[in-house]
Amino acid sequence: MQSSFVTSRGGLQARPRLGRGPSAVRGPLSRSARLARTQASNREEIKRLEDEKVGLRAEAEAPFRSLRLVLFGFSVVSASVGTLISLPQLAGALGGARGALLVSDVIQNIGINLGAVAIFGFLFRQDWKARERQISRLGRESALGAQKVRLANGKRVRLADLQGTSRVVLVAGTPPQVAASLAEAERYREQLQARGVFVVPLAIFDAPAASGGEAGGGGGEPGGGGEGAQQQLPPLSPGDLRWRGEGEGLGGYRQFFKDQLALASSKVNRDTGLYVGLRLDGRVRASGMGGAPWARMVAELAPLEGDKKWSGFMSGFDGDSAPR
Repeated sequence: MQSSFVTSRGGLQARPRLGRGPSAVRGPLSRSARLARTQASNREEIKRLEDEKVGLRAEAEAPFRSLRLVLFGFSVVSASVGTLISLPQLAGALGGARGALLVSDVIQNIGINLGAVAIFGFLFRQDWKARERQISRLGRESALGAQKVRLANGKRVRLADLQGTSRVVLVAGTPPQVAASLAEAERYREQLQARGVFVVPLAIFDAPAASGGEAGGGGGEPGGGGEGAQQQLPPLSPGDLRWRGEGEGLGGYRQFFKDQLALASSKVNRDTGLYVGLRLDGRVRASGMGGAPWARMVAELAPLEGDKKWSGFMSGFDGDSAPR
């Protein structure tokens, strides 16, 4: 607070003048601004690290793709330059210039260069599109790995923390659909647990509407199932520690399945529920509509212990990896 002096009959008197003192306003605002900048910087750093991780995984999956892209791109540029050089030669040959090449030879060179541009350009485009699809898939899998799950002992972990020890199976749908899939899984619980299967039920969809002639609007926007719907599922017990967990922050799971539906064919919809099975390294190994095929998983997956255990050779290739 500052003061100014005014003249009155009694002489000079101090009159308080309100102002924005540095300790009153600037301090808290500057601290808030610094905190906001720090949080934004941390988010950018986390995103940068995740992008680097995705890039490294892409290189590990396709180690020669970068080399192919360089070679294909160089070939396109080289053939294009050769075509440009051949154009003046063609003009000289057609004009009958002294020492010019034969017209047939120049046309042959141009045809070879144009063919090389077309072939290597096509190969470059196909490889680049495959790289974009791969980066998109790895980005979705990385975002899925960051989702939280609550274990039977109350501990909260990320799905990525379960890599190497568990083959996570996400079962998504309405509460009745998810409950039915869990009941079916109980028939094979012992065999599935021996194979490291860890079930995460996700009641993230609303029940299909009964009116309108066609239920559910197949493949449409996922409904608003949430924490309340999750509470309709059987509660966790101490014996479920290595068998089942509860998904938390269902918005991230819902977005993952929404993206999966957007990439799937028009025949795929969520009316009968969805499932996604992950490998030990966190990559998607199988997915599809309806309840998870527990019996097929028992037949395809190798146990983690015992004589027939999975050895870990070429980590991640544990069982059939063809999406369904």
